[in-house]
Amino acid sequence: MLTPPTVWFVALAAAFVVQSLGWAWVAAGLRRVRADAALADAVGEAGEDEPSALALSVVVAAHDEVERLPALLDALSAQTHRPFEVVVVDDRSADATAETVRQRAARFPVPLRLVQVAEGAPEAAGLPPKKHALERGAEAAAHARLAFTDADGRPGPQWLATLARWSRLGPLAVASDAPDALPTDAAGPDAGAVLVGYGPYQEAPGWLNRFVRYETVQTAVLAAAGVGHGRPWHAVGRNLSYPAALLDGLGGFSHSARSLSGDDDLLVQEVARRDLAPVAYVWDEEASVPSPAPPDAAAFWRQKRRHASAGTHYPAGVLVALGLFHTSNLALWVGAPLAHAVAGSPLGWGLLAGKLILQRTVLLGALDDLGDAPDLRLWQPVLDALSAGYHAALAVLGVLPTPRRW
Repeated sequence: MLTPPTVWFVALAAAFVVQSLGWAWVAAGLRRVRADAALADAVGEAGEDEPSALALSVVVAAHDEVERLPALLDALSAQTHRPFEVVVVDDRSADATAETVRQRAARFPVPLRLVQVAEGAPEAAGLPPKKHALERGAEAAAHARLAFTDADGRPGPQWLATLARWSRLGPLAVASDAPDALPTDAAGPDAGAVLVGYGPYQEAPGWLNRFVRYETVQTAVLAAAGVGHGRPWHAVGRNLSYPAALLDGLGGFSHSARSLSGDDDLLVQEVARRDLAPVAYVWDEEASVPSPAPPDAAAFWRQKRRHASAGTHYPAGVLVALGLFHTSNLALWVGAPLAHAVAGSPLGWGLLAGKLILQRTVLLGALDDLGDAPDLRLWQPVLDALSAGYHAALAVLGVLPTPRRW
């Protein structure tokens, strides 16, 4: 018969094994994503002498965004890439969002167009408001390659140029193990890949901001690893690009019409399920699109309630994998001190420390590639402990009724 200390140790050892395998899987996926990054650079250099660059249409869905939209338009006007246009969809705003676009259009350095959604249109289309707005923007776009961002996005000047370079990756290039060889199927300036980008939150004072940024980095690492293994499961709507023809092939957002959110992660999951296009994670700091973090706990809670509406529609395999990953982490954080206090065994602390070292190696490599964050490096163990409890609470959100409005 197993003694209590043995039971504790077996349970903790099992959690450690799950975590070790999980982070090893992540590290392997990131190696493939980094290989894609090297390949994208090579493809970009090979195409530098082409007479015409890839034309892009930036689509922005905006609902009462008069305060945040000007900063986004400033960031888009500073883009180095040409040619591109900006299509802003005014989704039934009650403020001066539409007027702001009209005023800026006259002096904007590239075409800036406004599409307005009438009251009742999303309901008539059978879609959640944002997805309907995005479909309207895609229909109005003049170019074949779309880039999506949100009104609070703050892309750097190389954002579109980097997306254009990555868009040349052909299907065989994605998740390639041969970064030194150019793909033979890179079909001209756009090979049709779905490009998933990084959307970090801007640094601000306070522990909530630090925690939100830590969670964003960790989620981005898990998302990139999934793409590297050919199993995309997550994306962010403020940094996403794909051909307009792909959205037509999907039938718009009808595949996720029951979810309030999911114009990003549910879309890439559907693309992968139907094998419609390759998916690449744009592993390049210059392609990131920062945005302000939720200013307080209430705003953070509302945001996660929206995200949970998409999570309930994830495939069972994704939910099981994420559940095992986060549950094993929680088990280490809770089990190590309990095993010491109840069973007198300090071995759990060693397993927890081993997991933190492995995790830290992967996360710090990602921060080196995607942008330095000294406070996240310093407080990683504390932030990870908070993350373990956070994901337990997030699981509860998955069983609550999802919101019907933003």
